[in-house]
Amino acid sequence: MSLFDQWWNAANALDRKKMENLLHNDFIYVRHNRGDKLNKGEFIDFLMTGIRDEITSQSRRLIYENEAIIVSHSVLQSSSLGKNAVMLVRLVKDGKIISMESGATPLAI
Repeated sequence: MSLFDQWWNAANALDRKKMENLLHNDFIYVRHNRGDKLNKGEFIDFLMTGIRDEITSQSRRLIYENEAIIVSHSVLQSSSLGKNAVMLVRLVKDGKIISMESGATPLAI
């Protein structure tokens, strides 16, 4: 199973242990909308708040994956953020995700 699918399954199941195993110890998530960065623990804590229950994902697709990078695209919608087309880029090191950044484009509802 690809790292992309392993992460999707672990995050949707809110399986903290699996998520921790898939993220590199030096992991950083860049949140451009807030201008901050979350480390591995902070990012997993954020996911565990139930944020994934507030956001629906449509048209999730893997664009490219190899041993160094994962690029995916989806349409996310929530009552607080509206509807956005999201490009997500994850860098991979030692078989684990070491960084994650997203770019979002607002869409008309």
